[in-house]
Amino acid sequence: MNEAVNTKANELISRARDMKAVLKERSASTEENRRVSDQTIEEFHRAGFFKILQPKRYGGYELPPQVLMDVIFEISSACGSTGWTLAVLALHQWEVQLLPERAMEDIWGQESDVLLSSAYAPTGTVEPAEGGFLLSGQWPYSSGCDHASWAIVGGLRMPEGEGEAPVHCGFFIPREDFTIIDDWRTMGLAGTGSKTLKLDKAFVPQYRHHPIFGAAPPAPADASAIYKIPFGLVFVDALASTVHGIAQGVLDQYVERNQSRLGAMDRSKYADSPDVHRYIAETEYAIRTATALRTGNQQLAFDAAANGCDLSIMQKARHLWEAGKSAHSVTEAINKLYAISGAHTIFEGDSLQRAYRDCQAGVTHMAFNFNAHGRNYGAMKMGHPNSLTFI
Repeated sequence: MNEAVNTKANELISRARDMKAVLKERSASTEENRRVSDQTIEEFHRAGFFKILQPKRYGGYELPPQVLMDVIFEISSACGSTGWTLAVLALHQWEVQLLPERAMEDIWGQESDVLLSSAYAPTGTVEPAEGGFLLSGQWPYSSGCDHASWAIVGGLRMPEGEGEAPVHCGFFIPREDFTIIDDWRTMGLAGTGSKTLKLDKAFVPQYRHHPIFGAAPPAPADASAIYKIPFGLVFVDALASTVHGIAQGVLDQYVERNQSRLGAMDRSKYADSPDVHRYIAETEYAIRTATALRTGNQQLAFDAAANGCDLSIMQKARHLWEAGKSAHSVTEAINKLYAISGAHTIFEGDSLQRAYRDCQAGVTHMAFNFNAHGRNYGAMKMGHPNSLTFI
């Protein structure tokens, strides 16, 4: 990154750190209300977080995705649900750039600050219609949808030629064409408001959809390098940065609480326990390793895009595997810390417990299916072809 980009990145990361104290205070109400507050979203707007990946011609900063991931990490360390919501809503400012100009005008032409949520799993139906498609059904897990003016829902576009396979696409839907089913009641990431979207023959014009993940077409040749990074690799790392940040929040809380804490029975100091020392060190190692891998992989992807090169399918497979594995590794590390955190953390409303639950919820996301990703990468190393459509 050049000096101007570094300066702006540091400014944004500093703003995120400055917000952590108030976001920690709001974390209980965020969980109770099952959504991030309008006040927090407005503060994110003013901080410029939703502009990080947005094109400059629509008022954005057009910065490398790594900048957003660093911001997400800081926010997630204060409140997992808030960090996850930021990750999803800010990421879509990048995805809109992949659409034709006419579609971008539909979304940002009148108001460039509008936000988009998503539900990528193809759980509804897509019917061909004159000039576009009709979508019907229900799409669960649309994080941050209460704050979104648009939604991106996944669907299978039927093949155009004989012998071709259906194509997984994202269809862009304005708020007036979907309803929100208030069904998000979960044990973790409860404050993300990841509710179900319902559509009934909503019309989507042909120009307002595009293939996603491994099927995503290349960005235009004159596009900024940040939009040439493979779709799935930006997506998985944005979510991974949330899980990494939540784990950092658990570690920070654990260290702070146990500086002077005494054992209930023997009155020994937790700060003198070799087991505590070891688990703290292991947790920090897992988090530092995860963030270093994510940063290195994003830099590799950005450099390839900036130089007009494509990552090999092997590099993409490794990137995906390491993102999923790193999310599970930091979760396994904080699980050990939580197991020796004391009975006081089992009470409702405990903030360390909340972060622990958020981590468990985060790694259930399909982007972190490290078993499938690991099998695929290992098999490719042994000469087998890629088996994942995600890349």
